[in-house]
Amino acid sequence: MPEILKLEGVCRDFTSGVFRTHTVRAVDHVTFSLERGRTFGLVGNSGCGKTTLSRMITRVLRPSAGRILFEGEDISAMTGAQGKTYHRQVQMVFQNPEASLDPTMRVRDSLLEALAIHQIGSGKEERMEKVLSTLTQVGLPEYLLSRYPHQISGGEGQRLVICRALLLEPEVLLLDEPTSMLDVSVQASVMNLLKELQQRLGLTYLYITHDIELLGWISHTIGVMQKGRLVEMGPREQV
Repeated sequence: MPEILKLEGVCRDFTSGVFRTHTVRAVDHVTFSLERGRTFGLVGNSGCGKTTLSRMITRVLRPSAGRILFEGEDISAMTGAQGKTYHRQVQMVFQNPEASLDPTMRVRDSLLEALAIHQIGSGKEERMEKVLSTLTQVGLPEYLLSRYPHQISGGEGQRLVICRALLLEPEVLLLDEPTSMLDVSVQASVMNLLKELQQRLGLTYLYITHDIELLGWISHTIGVMQKGRLVEMGPREQV
């Protein structure tokens, strides 16, 4: 399968202190690639560097060394329209849906805002049609659009966050513990939804978690991180 996203020797250092500085290497020469339409599972204990890695992929942080390539282009060199397009193509889904949705906005307005920011659709009517269509894709009823985030369940909230990401027609979803705050039965329904969406839309996933059993179910390839390093990687059956 062709690769869509590749990390080459990526490092990230954090420095603290004023008079006596101390440098910690949070990510240490990590190399792996995401194959188009497949899932790479990244597992490791808290503090091993998984989330720092995802923040570099989303360009919140810059690597201290190494390169991150999207379709062969170094994302650190992307500016202007190219950078904006990248942010559409690579979307993040966090573990806490409430923190991902503006508590002061109705669900409808949060979804429409995402389309307006990225100038998708020629007007509110066309954007609303896209919202309704995508809402159906993630298995949610239309009446939720008039509610605020605190008025919906955790499972509904996570589906809405996935819906908002899909509105931008991404190629890659970075899934950072997306079911860890949900009840077990709700976790299963969200995981099934992610699998269905991948098959239907050809999405590529980077799934970040501490639960290796879960990765055995959803991932094609698994990488194990420990103290900033990728210490093991291979097909799910092998790992």
